[in-house]
Amino acid sequence: MAQSRLERIGTIFTRIQSLLKSGAVKSEDKPIWYVVYEAFPPKYEPRFDRVAPNVEIQDIFYKEDIVRAQSNERTRSVH
Repeated sequence: MAQSRLERIGTIFTRIQSLLKSGAVKSEDKPIWYVVYEAFPPKYEPRFDRVAPNVEIQDIFYKEDIVRAQSNERTRSVH
């Protein structure tokens, strides 16, 4: 029987895991990312209902960004 594709039912990992256990997907046909995910699981389970942390995102500026902005200003003023 086909499983629901809603993320509320389970993660993509658990759905692939159950398909492998049931034999619907052969072991040699499992996705490449499955082995990596199995070896290095995330610290927190990726769930749809998990609240995102309230962290302020820092602006990242490099020296190249300033040079590029100055160059763009000069180029625009020429046209």
